[in-house]
Amino acid sequence: MQAQEKIGIVLATYNPQLEYFQKQIQSIQNQTWCNWVCHIVDDCSQPEYQTAMQEIVGNDSRFIFHFHSDNLKHYYNFERGLEYCIQDHTVTAISFSDQDDIWQPEKLEVLLKTLRAEHALLVHSDLELINSDDQTINPSTWDFEGRNPEKTTVELLLLRNVVTGCSLLFSSSLVPYILPFPQQDEIGWHHDWWVALVAIQKGKISHIRQPLVRYRLHSCNAVGAMQNAGNFYTEFMLWFSKKYKIRGKSYIIHSKLSKVFQARFYHQLDSNWYNPFDDRQLDFGLGILKLCYQSLKAGYHSEGIALRILIFKILFDIQRVQNYIFKVLPRFKMNKSNIPKK
Repeated sequence: MQAQEKIGIVLATYNPQLEYFQKQIQSIQNQTWCNWVCHIVDDCSQPEYQTAMQEIVGNDSRFIFHFHSDNLKHYYNFERGLEYCIQDHTVTAISFSDQDDIWQPEKLEVLLKTLRAEHALLVHSDLELINSDDQTINPSTWDFEGRNPEKTTVELLLLRNVVTGCSLLFSSSLVPYILPFPQQDEIGWHHDWWVALVAIQKGKISHIRQPLVRYRLHSCNAVGAMQNAGNFYTEFMLWFSKKYKIRGKSYIIHSKLSKVFQARFYHQLDSNWYNPFDDRQLDFGLGILKLCYQSLKAGYHSEGIALRILIFKILFDIQRVQNYIFKVLPRFKMNKSNIPKK
């Protein structure tokens, strides 16, 4: 590992709860790895929040504020932060930060040492779940959600993201492949999912089962945690709570994400690579069914997600067949009517 590598931190903010923001800032200041710079990228917060954040940071020059007059939402706000980071060529690794968590003091040091020791492009850790009063809900998010990230592959990662943004650190050499973020009309996937996909395609992801972040769950979370997420029972209960409605939004998100991933790395993917979510492939979900089996066999614990997406893929392909029949049928009737009668 290079002596005293410099870490760039992207902290995305928007009208933060100031008590939580202050604790996050303090936890960054208390890091045992001291050579870092933190870009606080604000997504058009109200002026009083901008002033309060500046007062909390004080004169600590390691924090650089970037206030914006346009609100892009968190996905594109993190993209802006990455662009600020790479302007500093002394930054060799990059970390993301939310505005309301608490980092363990050794977080950056452990992540960076693991990143270099294991020759990985990205490393991420487990997280401790806490509530709004800093009380522990569960000591392990991975156990709580049933994550088994060591089993991930490109295809399984396309099925379910198991890398949480505030727990990761990645090499700055990865940024040219990450940027620009794929365009989304409506945010369906988050920045950490895209970064993890790029990392696993380009090299190795390392996993640390030590919780290095105290991950706060509260009513204002953009993304939260769900117990036993991805298994059959949890997915069925979610479906039940929605009165068995099938909107197909999840399949559309997976289809779009896999499509932009394939487009970005088209020349680097194996010639036998198969996109299981391809909406142009009339396979009635066979690829997703195979992915469900892979998840079950590997212990990835995402079979429920695969089944949910599979149902809509089948309905989607049935609709395609029906549309084709309705399109061809009038021509068939027309041609039949033109046959001369004896």
